[in-house]
Amino acid sequence: MAENLKKLREEHSLTQESLAEALSVPVLAVYMWEAGRLALEYKALQRIAEFFETSVEKIIGEDPAALKAPESDKISFHCKICGGELIYDYVDCTCRCANCGNKWAIAELYPKYDHVISTIRKASEILSEKATLAAADEAKLLFKQAIAECSKNNDALAAELIKICKEGQATAKQLEIYCRGKYFFSHRSYKSALVELEKVRGFRDADEIIKRCRRQG
Repeated sequence: MAENLKKLREEHSLTQESLAEALSVPVLAVYMWEAGRLALEYKALQRIAEFFETSVEKIIGEDPAALKAPESDKISFHCKICGGELIYDYVDCTCRCANCGNKWAIAELYPKYDHVISTIRKASEILSEKATLAAADEAKLLFKQAIAECSKNNDALAAELIKICKEGQATAKQLEIYCRGKYFFSHRSYKSALVELEKVRGFRDADEIIKRCRRQG
């Protein structure tokens, strides 16, 4: 397959850079495809076949009957280069091999999850950058939307993303409680502040505010 792809590109007088630009993928992806170091997902094969006005079968050099498109959607947690464990970073939207260190954009490997991962990333950024009730509500809504989208799929990556979303929702709930506690503290309702902040010990500077509440009490 790697040789066929390289041959097609050269027959059309294209550089790796120009092919990458045409397919909207990193140049590194094209290089690794042609070097046989990164397996082509079926959807990527379809895009390449359409671009070169040929068939997927011609690119992979297999009989059409031997091609099983559903296999392309299977989620892998092992590196296709060395077999090492893949570590997924859903906030950074990447996955990295713990063994050889190669790194890929998750959307490049699994395009159907591009929007979901972007939603999760946005919600996570809101939680890390803002400390307001509005931010907590917005993040919870985004995580809820991501869960609804993931629920349409029944695979390992969807399950992992739903797990991340639920953890995010729990963090948003903590932020909500924390904000209420800080509100009471700022209005000198120290007992009410303690009731709330005791629920989120270790969250942001909750422990420090608890100490200050006790000194005031």
